[in-house]
Amino acid sequence: MRNLQLLNRVAVGGGFDISEAVCTAVTVDSGLVFLATSTEIAAIDSKAGELVGRVSTIPDDPGAESIPVGLEYVFDQHAVCLVTRDGRICLWQHELTSELEVVGEVTQGVTAMCWSPDFELLIITTGDGKLLMMTSEFDVITETTIVPDHQGEDSNVAVGWGKKETQFHGSAGKQAAKVQLIEVHAANERDNGLPQISWRGDGQFFAVSVIEPDTGGRFIYTWSRECIFQARSEAVDGLQHSLSWKPSGSLIASVQTMQHAGSQEIVFFEKNGLRHGQFTIPSVSQNDLFVKQIMWNQDSTVLAIHIDEYNGVSRLHVSYIQLWTVNNYHWYLKQNLRFDTGVATARWDPEHAYKMYVMSRAGQLVTYTWSWTTDHTIGVAAQDMSLVTVIDGANILITPLRVMLVPPPMAASTLVCPSPINEIAFGPCPGSNDVLAYLSTGQIALFETKGEMSASSEIISKPGDDFKCIWEEPVLKGIFDIKLNGNWTSASDMCHMLWILTEKIIMVAQGNSPSTSVMLLGYMKPEENSVVFEESLEASSVILSVAFNQETKNVALELDDGRVLKYVPGSKNLTSWVDLQGKAVSFPSPCNQIALSCVDNEEVVLGLTERFRFFINNIEVASNCTSFGIHNDFLLLTTLSHTLRCLPTSSKVADLPKLSAEKAHPFDESCRRVERGSRIVTVVGNGTKVVLQMPRGNLETIHPRALLISSLKKLMDRDNIQEAFTTIRKHRINMNLLHDHNPKHFLENVDNFIKTINKQSYLNVFLTDLIEEDVTKTMYSASYNQETNTNMNAQSLHISKVDTVCDAFLAAFQRLGVNQYIQSVLTAYARKTNPELERALQLVWSLHGQEEDSAEAALNYLLFLVDVNTLYDVALGTYNFDLVMMVAQKSQKDPKEYIPFLNQLRRLEENYRYYSIDKHLKKYSKALGHISKCGDEHFEECISLVSEHKLHCQALLMYKPGTSQFKRMAILYGDYLLTKNRHEEAGIEYIKAEEWVLALEAFRRANEWQQVFSMAHRLGYGKPQLSELAVRVAGELKNRQKYEDASTVLIEYAEDHEEAIVALIEGTQWKKALRQIYRFKRADLIETHLLPALEESFEHHTELLSSQRELFERYRTRLQVVRALKEKAAAQLLEGTADYNDAEADLISDATSVTGTSLASTHSSRSTVFTKGTGSARTRRKAENKKWSLKEGSANEEFALVDALSKIIKVVDGLKEDISVLLKMLVQFNFDQRAMELQRSYNEILLLFQSNINEIWVYGQKSLQAGMSLGPNSTANSVAQALQKGHTLQEEGEQLDPALLVPPTLDKDVRWKLHIATASDQDR
Repeated sequence: MRNLQLLNRVAVGGGFDISEAVCTAVTVDSGLVFLATSTEIAAIDSKAGELVGRVSTIPDDPGAESIPVGLEYVFDQHAVCLVTRDGRICLWQHELTSELEVVGEVTQGVTAMCWSPDFELLIITTGDGKLLMMTSEFDVITETTIVPDHQGEDSNVAVGWGKKETQFHGSAGKQAAKVQLIEVHAANERDNGLPQISWRGDGQFFAVSVIEPDTGGRFIYTWSRECIFQARSEAVDGLQHSLSWKPSGSLIASVQTMQHAGSQEIVFFEKNGLRHGQFTIPSVSQNDLFVKQIMWNQDSTVLAIHIDEYNGVSRLHVSYIQLWTVNNYHWYLKQNLRFDTGVATARWDPEHAYKMYVMSRAGQLVTYTWSWTTDHTIGVAAQDMSLVTVIDGANILITPLRVMLVPPPMAASTLVCPSPINEIAFGPCPGSNDVLAYLSTGQIALFETKGEMSASSEIISKPGDDFKCIWEEPVLKGIFDIKLNGNWTSASDMCHMLWILTEKIIMVAQGNSPSTSVMLLGYMKPEENSVVFEESLEASSVILSVAFNQETKNVALELDDGRVLKYVPGSKNLTSWVDLQGKAVSFPSPCNQIALSCVDNEEVVLGLTERFRFFINNIEVASNCTSFGIHNDFLLLTTLSHTLRCLPTSSKVADLPKLSAEKAHPFDESCRRVERGSRIVTVVGNGTKVVLQMPRGNLETIHPRALLISSLKKLMDRDNIQEAFTTIRKHRINMNLLHDHNPKHFLENVDNFIKTINKQSYLNVFLTDLIEEDVTKTMYSASYNQETNTNMNAQSLHISKVDTVCDAFLAAFQRLGVNQYIQSVLTAYARKTNPELERALQLVWSLHGQEEDSAEAALNYLLFLVDVNTLYDVALGTYNFDLVMMVAQKSQKDPKEYIPFLNQLRRLEENYRYYSIDKHLKKYSKALGHISKCGDEHFEECISLVSEHKLHCQALLMYKPGTSQFKRMAILYGDYLLTKNRHEEAGIEYIKAEEWVLALEAFRRANEWQQVFSMAHRLGYGKPQLSELAVRVAGELKNRQKYEDASTVLIEYAEDHEEAIVALIEGTQWKKALRQIYRFKRADLIETHLLPALEESFEHHTELLSSQRELFERYRTRLQVVRALKEKAAAQLLEGTADYNDAEADLISDATSVTGTSLASTHSSRSTVFTKGTGSARTRRKAENKKWSLKEGSANEEFALVDALSKIIKVVDGLKEDISVLLKMLVQFNFDQRAMELQRSYNEILLLFQSNINEIWVYGQKSLQAGMSLGPNSTANSVAQALQKGHTLQEEGEQLDPALLVPPTLDKDVRWKLHIATASDQDR
């Protein structure tokens, strides 16, 4: 559904004094056009409009013909090759000489010539009917007759089966089965009678159109590159000389004159000569038309036809150039150019597929440049029908894509004009459905929609209730003549028509020079049936594209150098388009298609080049964009990677390139896959519809998720619940969005939601789709990631969202009437996290007997939600056997099984029946409550239930304390706790059971000595028993290193003072031991126990400090070596001299190296980071134990050393209190020298720690933030720069252990030093 838009028309010449040109050639790069006449070759610069050279072609022999046969620019020889009728082959190197060089001659004369696409071969037909193939050096390779006398290699051969008479011909009937002989008449009198040659685009085959001497009719012969005859075309009466082989190779185009109808058709042949379709050239004049030339453009998308007007046999002055395209097997006339002075010759540009050079008979060279465009309305109001128009000659195929989709080549309606159409524009809002058509005759046709359904207008409807009207097509209001108040151009030579105001239009024409353009402002005057262009604004360069903003009414004009100008209606000049930063907008590359939109509250210019580069102002957003569309909230792009991207217009312009290039997240709704080659036709404003056209021409409508979510957000914000719900159902959006968009507002308006939907099936769908997750944070997070949601939802309060919504609906149903929403109530009960099926069944049972089949219908619906076996168990749990039977009848259960089971239950006592049912349903807690009421005869069964299912706590609550049942349960619970090694709790349970002996033993095993002796006194133990018990308990306490408790037990209950003092000495409780020595007057123990223990403790602490200091020094020295090796390796890495086989390379990092080669390290463990634990607890403990290795050369040796040093400091610093007490006792008992020695050693090691902490711990927070990140987003350059700055190696997303970040803190609050143990005043 695309049209060809004229980007630029440049006319030069008129004063070149060039007679009627016969042939044209175009250079590849410089834009020079060579024109050959019967007397000379002229070279014209099409850009500057200057004649840069000319050379005479008149031969020395006065009798020779110098009429050109063919002209071609041979790029590898930098020369123009001319072949004349008299047989001369000439070269003109225009840059080196002004003379024509004759490089060869064919004595028989030449009738046609054509170079191969690669310029390696030259095909010439001679005057005596020969076909010559020459090299690029003009050496003859092959010579043969132009009309072969034998069958070609690709000719059709009848093998005797599959005759035409035996085939089915469908609606054509039996007459089609008869072989019809085609009589070929002599060629038309307007035929030039000369052969025509055309190569296929790949240079492997060429075709020759020639008049056969025998019949006088034309036929097409195809030849291979080796000049081997392939096939002859089937007989076609009236075939003309025009010939062009489609560059893509599929078809050969020619012209057929229909003798009986007086019209002409473009006919197509395959390589084997068979016909392959045709189309008729419409009449654009009252005179006769004759096709002089047909030409395919370089990419085979456009077929150009050169037509001359005739009056009988006399050629008139008027000529036409028509451009035809094909899609869905339909040929469209896209452009019809009228030349009142006639066309001498025309030629496509060899590089630019949509540029054409036309030389008029008056000596004027006109250059046309086109591009593809989709003509559609750009209004965003709901009244805008998103019209898309397709030009087809004098017809406008129009379709309102907002309300219908009609596959091309069909259309919703056809607007007919009196002459072919070259350009279309749409009206400004609110009349955006009005259409302006720029006709090839230089007139403008106006089509308007009245906005009401009139009887005279054709109404487009669709089937349905009463055939509701959905669109009124525009009707022709008038044909307006163009009046120019100046000598800018003719009325038919303008382009870029814009309808900016109700009676004001803009068009562009050529300026005073070929390098400028002028913007013309016209005013529509319906009373005069004319458009008068009274004002003009000239641009400094050629205007390439224009765009109009319906909202701001601003016009953007892009120049051929990429600069963008701005025109504000009413102003008298053109100004540069400036962005918010004050920078003039200029596209890096000229764009064939531009548009205006608002991005981040700024009006911006969008541009798309023919090389798929998409720009927004000066920023390149994408380099693979094939088409784009504008929505109220998004910019939509299709890409070469076959995706559709929706870029939010709320984003900053600088962020859009990243959004368009980044890889799509699985939950990213802004990107979706589309069919290969899809292009955007239009985006429906204020809607969700995007129409795409596939390469084969068919249309597809999609609703991108991003547009849907954006539309739904607006609907929900406006409380348009009905439309939002319908949209969600239609496009399969997750129903949870209705709640998660604004949970608080939704829960406050549940009643309104139910009333609006008012259909149980829809409410049921919503409730069954409920899930716990917040879809605005998961699957639709891309549409909500820039919003701050301040609403409190159920999930944020750690409450089940499903339960919250179901409870809200249940409460609303109660207010609105449960009987109206039975199914929805049942759904809410069933959808809760813990389904309330019992209440659901009670609701079903409550319907029993009210209305006919209402209870059964409700039960059937509930069975649709819940498995029947589950529902049977729930019904059984209600103890209502009638309800159980009702459910059981709906199941596949055998009545022979469940009926005896129910009858057996009926015969049981009530509590025991309930117990049996609950036990059958595995509801053991409820079963315990019922069995406890069944009396002593079932108590043993109760004991078994409690023991089997661990119901001890519940069982104790069932009986009154002090009863035999309660004590039995307490003993049972105590025994169970003993098996779990919970001895103290077991003892408490034994106390509740008044089992004092068992309680004493349980407390003893728990080392609760106070409770032990409480039980002993409760049992009435005598002194010997208490003493024996005390010795036993004290021994167990000492084994647990509870020396103070052991001493207390020995003193209070065993009265063994010596053992009590010895226990305190063993526990280094020096002060408490000394107090007890003097209390019990056992000074002899000082010499025998206390002083030896003090000396032993002194030696132990001295050795400990010495060993710890030695380890500290060794680790610290090794740490310096390791860090030096790492720095050296990093420097070698930067210099490129690193040896990756070095065993020390592991010291650099446990990550991968910059170049991707492993630095001789493995990634088996990440000891320096915290990661989520996986596997069993045993596996995690094992990994933790192997966290860091102190083995020299290991990957994490540095961190292991730092960790070991940290542990040493913590261990030594924790000795302060012990050493402080030990120093006092040593001095007290005259060990002053040893006290001073110990104090000095301890003080020295603490000072050593303090002085080295800053050297060891270099991993501060600042250092961490500046660390080098290794990961998927890092590059070789970033890693190298980080290493050069001395940053540490660290993988992206990982954090160092806090033990490495923060050094241990020495406790300075403990005053451990003794003044009396200081060796000198300096040390004090």
